[in-house]
Amino acid sequence: MKSYHVGKLGVAEGIALVFGMIVSRLFLSGMSDGIRNNGQLYWLAMILFTLIPLVVLFMMVYVNNSVSGDIVVVCKHLVGKAGAWLIVIAYSGMFFANSVLVLRQYAEYTLSTALPRADFQLVIVWYAVTAGVICYLGIEALCRASCILLPFMLVGLFLIFAMVSPFYIVYNLTPWQGNGIMTVVESGVHGVGYNMGVLSLVFLSSAFQNTKTIKSAAIYAISGSLVLRIVDMLVYTMVFGVAVGGEKTMPFYELARLVYVNQYIQRIEALFIVVWVMFGLMAIAGSMYMGLYLIVVLLKLPGLRPIAPLGAIIVANLAMLPPDIGTTIRLDQLLVQVSQVGIYLFPGILFVMALVKKRRKKSCADI
Repeated sequence: MKSYHVGKLGVAEGIALVFGMIVSRLFLSGMSDGIRNNGQLYWLAMILFTLIPLVVLFMMVYVNNSVSGDIVVVCKHLVGKAGAWLIVIAYSGMFFANSVLVLRQYAEYTLSTALPRADFQLVIVWYAVTAGVICYLGIEALCRASCILLPFMLVGLFLIFAMVSPFYIVYNLTPWQGNGIMTVVESGVHGVGYNMGVLSLVFLSSAFQNTKTIKSAAIYAISGSLVLRIVDMLVYTMVFGVAVGGEKTMPFYELARLVYVNQYIQRIEALFIVVWVMFGLMAIAGSMYMGLYLIVVLLKLPGLRPIAPLGAIIVANLAMLPPDIGTTIRLDQLLVQVSQVGIYLFPGILFVMALVKKRRKKSCADI
């Protein structure tokens, strides 16, 4: 057994892995862009771009069940060696790009909020080294550490939602149709790239107990992230409204800044930053691990640990390349659009090919 297939992960580990990878963007500027483009109905777009990847995951589970082996073996069997290299390299690049852009954004916001006098490169290196160490420890360490941290982080987030209740203005949710239902549907269809991390369950299928475990983890993770996103969207809209909320570059941080408990705890956003950093590290480490893992299985390397430091160095250096945060956000939006290929095109091709091959086998058996 390969060293990167360690142990048998269960439902809880799968939930923590996916949840950490897809919820981290909740703290970045994407929510502000969404509310500015879709208005008060942005929560509906979240339902669409959260549920579509779940359907795609079930398609990929069917593909994985039809051909035994890892993602490279499956792709080679269905689309040939050249097609397998193209698909696996593309997925690896998407995961690496996600870790790079998430790292840069979290580093920028860490400098803006908690450590304004810290050196930019030092913050980048700290995030990258920590994520690299997590990858070196393996997928079990990543998932089980996430299992321990996730409940505390969720409690902290919902406490913030509750403590800003004095600022709720329900009228900010009107008009109920936002900027139009078709605008929302279009945003939902194009925003599926935010949730490409759910496919990691299929790519790491050999590390989980069985297919039922993967399906259960995906359903619970997607459902939980959907509830968190909708609650966050409704609270954020009620507090700031569309006009003001669409201008915030750090929406959740601005929400946490409004909490005033008493004269002894005046700025609870300091505690929120800890939760924020934990989510960021989970997302960066998860995406980095998936990028490295796909390279390992493609090249048939004996293990992932030797290249984990190299992956951290590459991610850190790439994260320093964008000249400013504006360029980083635009690249991030471009990545979300490019990730549609990994959600719609590749799974669609593999699913169709699996159906065709199954029908051919059935026809040959009937003869």
